[in-house]
Formats: sequence, structure tokens, C-alpha cells
Amino acid sequence: MPLTVRTTLCDIREDLHALRKVVAARGHIETIQAIDALIGVAELEAIRAIRRIDLGA
Repeated sequence: MPLTVRTTLCDIREDLHALRKVVAARGHIETIQAIDALIGVAELEAIRAIRRIDLGA
């Protein structure tokens, strides 16, 4: 997989975790739960994309 794609996926994951920390500091529980769900979906989709790209390479 090209390094730029992996880097982009990692950057997105890190940004979501950073957003979660900011929201958590403000105590917005429902928003934290929504971000956690987004993180889960994003990580699952990233894994799938990496596998497809690696298998195609």
C-alpha cells in the first residue's frame, strides 16, 4: 500500500481521537459515544481498505 494512503488513514484516526479528547474534556457524553462509533467504523474501513490494496499489490 502506498505510504501516503497509510499516512492519511493514520492521520484521520489520530484526528478523531484528538476530537474525542476535546469533547470529553467538556463532558458531552452523547457526543463522545458518537465519536467512538465513528472511530470504530473508520478503523474497520481502514483495515478493509489496507487489505484490499495489499492483496491487489
